[in-house]
Amino acid sequence: MKIVFLTEMGFTGKIPVDHPNMRTEFAWMHALDADHHNINSAISGYDVVIVIFPKGRVFLDACGSRLVQEDNPVSKLLAHDFVGKLKLNNKKVFFMQEGPHWWFNDYELTDQINFYNMIASCDGIFAHNQSDVKYYKGLFANKPVECMPTLMIDSTVKYIVPQTEEKVIIGGNFARWYGGFESYMIAQEFGVPIWGQTSHAMRDGEDQLINHLPRVLWTDWMKQLSSFKYAVHLMPTVAAGTFSLNCAYFGIPCIGNREVDTQLICHPDLSVEVSDIARARKLAKRLIEEREFYEACSTKAKENYQIYYNQELFTKTISSIL
Repeated sequence: MKIVFLTEMGFTGKIPVDHPNMRTEFAWMHALDADHHNINSAISGYDVVIVIFPKGRVFLDACGSRLVQEDNPVSKLLAHDFVGKLKLNNKKVFFMQEGPHWWFNDYELTDQINFYNMIASCDGIFAHNQSDVKYYKGLFANKPVECMPTLMIDSTVKYIVPQTEEKVIIGGNFARWYGGFESYMIAQEFGVPIWGQTSHAMRDGEDQLINHLPRVLWTDWMKQLSSFKYAVHLMPTVAAGTFSLNCAYFGIPCIGNREVDTQLICHPDLSVEVSDIARARKLAKRLIEEREFYEACSTKAKENYQIYYNQELFTKTISSIL
């Protein structure tokens, strides 16, 4: 089966097993032996085209008030039937969710309708989580919807021997998208140095509260992550869940959002409703005070990663769907 992914990235080709930045979309491409092309490319001869449509930019606040007068950079792509054009020279086209399922709600109305029609014209839909599957099945009642699990290819990180230190990492910065403030409040329970990641969402003054890891490629990120004893990721935005999965690989207990599949499956005893800060705090205290609970959570995370998120299972499952 000849498969290609189309994304906003500019490179053409395949992802080698030793790629140093093996993010989840690269892991998908490698596991399925798929090609990659930019979304604007003219391609032909593929059995399956998987489109990861760019999120684009939005210019509204959470209440819908306009912030600036600008255009959505994906408007032109949405305005023409690019899925129809893909079907002229390729057999099937699938939509793969990018970011939270509600992202397009902040587009202008014309773009919202065009986005919906674009997905409707695809042969099927892949979603990040079971909660997303329910959403898309509701919008597209007669369309096949399946979950494409988040994936790690561990070829470049399996040699890492964790040297656990007394410190905790939170999964995002102090922005509503990442829930960094809530994660920080719970992380304080551990009484150890608190770390976070450097990203575009960093707020002025964060460095007065937490330490920051520098921006690095995925392989180096995993090296850094392996040294942490605890993790907290109360991110309200339900997306791919790579942070929870990365923690599970090393057996780092992670308190996080139960709507994210990687969190609920790998860290079932530490998964909470994202607004249940009280329970998250109780779980943090248990991890500190009950050694057996900590060890059980750590062991279960590693075991469930191996059972549910191994490459062989992913390839078999998705190939069968396709």
